[in-house]
Amino acid sequence: MDFFEAATTTPTVRHFLDRPIEPGLIEQVLATANMAPSGSNAQPWEFVVVRSAETRREIQRLYQEMWEPYKETAIIRGRKELSARAIKALRVGDEFAASLGVVPVHILVFLDRPKMRVERGSAEDLHNFGATYGSIFPAIELLMLSARALSLGTAVTTMLSNREPETKRLLGVPEQYQLIALVPMGYPAEGFKRPYRKPVWPRIHAERWDRAWPRPASKA
Repeated sequence: MDFFEAATTTPTVRHFLDRPIEPGLIEQVLATANMAPSGSNAQPWEFVVVRSAETRREIQRLYQEMWEPYKETAIIRGRKELSARAIKALRVGDEFAASLGVVPVHILVFLDRPKMRVERGSAEDLHNFGATYGSIFPAIELLMLSARALSLGTAVTTMLSNREPETKRLLGVPEQYQLIALVPMGYPAEGFKRPYRKPVWPRIHAERWDRAWPRPASKA
């Protein structure tokens, strides 16, 4: 499909059908993700594809162990009355957590730390973390875009990072690899739509921060 159509209609999908995905489509998505740029062409990504219902349920359990306290501390605690935005965040989060038991494929993305030649948690890692994570997230973005081109929906969450040891034990992942993200993938139950975004023009600066980019006559 047209690239710009795919790029502007790749929302976070939270409701999936339980329709299985052909292995060839999964391979096509990951082969495309594999073409992402990375620092020094390190290509530090590893993908674990989970289709087993039992393992997916276990991943869902680990996720919910993090989601429940997160929504309590980040959304609910200390508020006398929840705003409409907070209520929506709770609903959407609960729906997404529930969807993990339905979505047919879980793709877990791992970073090969030795390939980045920076020790995890070191001063250099903390000072220049953009170089490290900037070498893995382009692959995730390409994964999501290529899935959209094949009419597959995705989401991306880093919530499982706080359950990294348990997740790695579940999947038999060696110690050197760092869990970066969980990307559920499946056919969306509600189709695709253009996600809401604020206009880009106020966020484009010409040469200097205090100079606005000339806005075109036609809206885009």
